[in-house]
Order: sequence, then C-alpha cells, then structure tokens
Amino acid sequence: MPTIRPITPADYAPCARICFEAFGSLQDRHGVERDFDSVETAGMVIGLFGSDTAFAGFVALGDDGRTILGSNFIGFADQVAGVGPITVDPSAQSRGVGRMLMQAVLNEAARRGVPQVRLQQEAINTSSLSLYTRLGFDWREACVLLRPAPAERDLEGARPVTERDLPVIDGLSRRHYHAPRVNEVAGFLKIGLPGFILSRGRRDVGYFFPSFLGHGFAESPEDLAALASHTVRHAPPQFHKTIVPLGQHELHRALMSRGGRAIKLFNYMTTGPYREPVSAWIPSIGM
Repeated sequence: MPTIRPITPADYAPCARICFEAFGSLQDRHGVERDFDSVETAGMVIGLFGSDTAFAGFVALGDDGRTILGSNFIGFADQVAGVGPITVDPSAQSRGVGRMLMQAVLNEAARRGVPQVRLQQEAINTSSLSLYTRLGFDWREACVLLRPAPAERDLEGARPVTERDLPVIDGLSRRHYHAPRVNEVAGFLKIGLPGFILSRGRRDVGYFFPSFLGHGFAESPEDLAALASHTVRHAPPQFHKTIVPLGQHELHRALMSRGGRAIKLFNYMTTGPYREPVSAWIPSIGM
C-alpha cells in the first residue's frame, strides 16, 4: 500500500524525472505541446515549490517505503490555495496514487483552515477530471493555454511591477478576484518573473505576469490583452504563455487578433466558497 509523506530536498531529483515523464507521456500521446522541455526544467519547478515555505509538497512512496511514485504541491501564499503540479510515475498510475496525493493536499488545506482550493485540470486527462470531481471540485470555466504574440511597440502607460506597486496589486486583486494575491506577486518579484502594471492617467487599471505561474487583471479586455502583449515583448521566450478563460470572449478575441496562438485546453475547478472574478481576468495554473 503506498504511503504519503512531506517532500524533502533529496526527493527533488526523482520527482523531477517523474514530472517530466508523466506530463510528457500524456502530452505526446495526445499530440499537444509538452509543458516541460527537459528534466532540468521540471527540476527547477519542483525545487522552487519544494523549497518555498508558501507551498506544502508531498510524495507518494511504494510498498518498500522508499521508491517515489509521485508528488503533489499546494500553495498558500494568499487566502486561496492553488494545487499542482501533481504527477504520478506512468508505471504506478491507475493504482490510487493520484487520489492519495490529492487527498494529502486537501487535508493540508483543511488543517490550515483554508476552505478555498483551486486548480487547472488538463482537459485531455479525463481520468484526473473524474478524480477531482469525486473529491469535491466543481467545474467553473474552460480555459485555453495561449501563447500571446509580442507587441510590436511598447504600450503607453505600462511600467515594470516593483515592490512599490504591491499596495496597488493588493487593491486590484481584491477588486477583481475578491481576494488578495499580493503575497503571490511578491514571490514573483523574488524569483525574477517579469510583470507589468498599466496606468491610465493617474489610475492604475491592471497588471499582468506571464507563464503558467502568472496571472492578471484589468478593467477592460482590451487593456489586459495589450498588457499581455507588452509583457511578453519584454519577457524571455519560456514565459510566453498564459491561461485565458474562454468565457472571457472579448479578451480571448483581442489576444488572438494580436497574433496569439492556442496550445491546449484546461478546466478551471474549485472547492469551497467561490465568487467569479470580475472585469477582465487571467488565472494562474493553480488559481
């Protein structure tokens, strides 16, 4: 019977290999772009989440109590928790390991008194869709992973996000998301994830961080699309991705009209209290 325990630094390398192989085998089978281009890239993510005190990570061990079968993470930077990445070794799938890893992070959220948990479920993985539904997650929105086209010129009124902007970020996230995301953004700044904030006159009207990790809000779809294109103009190519809710019709069209390219689909799922974000919004991989 597999067992679950918290992740340790010694687990990062085997978890990275499993993460790379599990996502890679699924995505190759369905002919979609891989999330991780190498074991090293997967290792960077596992190491980042495993070493960050804002996250809790767990590993599943085989019957021998030593062999790692998979891992899962949950982030607690702000009051809404985000799950992932969850991966199970292809040789150990369909044995209940994924359920145990998901239950571990849900138990941790309950232990910390965090009722709101969210995730992005990869649409091609119907097994995980069924699992998350059985565990109490509700479907909220279909999303597309999209590669925005870089803007040809800089956006007037856009400036890089700095620590001085954190109070503004707090206000914008509470207004659009109904919950703070300021600690998450502070974490982005620490790891060097590039983000931009947009001002109209004397008002700050939106912000955006790219990649799976990033998110964004703005008062209008056009402003958020323009801000995303501006941001990827200044970001390394590995960050040229964002997750767009398909219910955000105008935002989706605005990004596609700028040359954006759809990559694959996700399902946005939540447990606990939920209020739909307002105006134009882009979620992260977990939230």
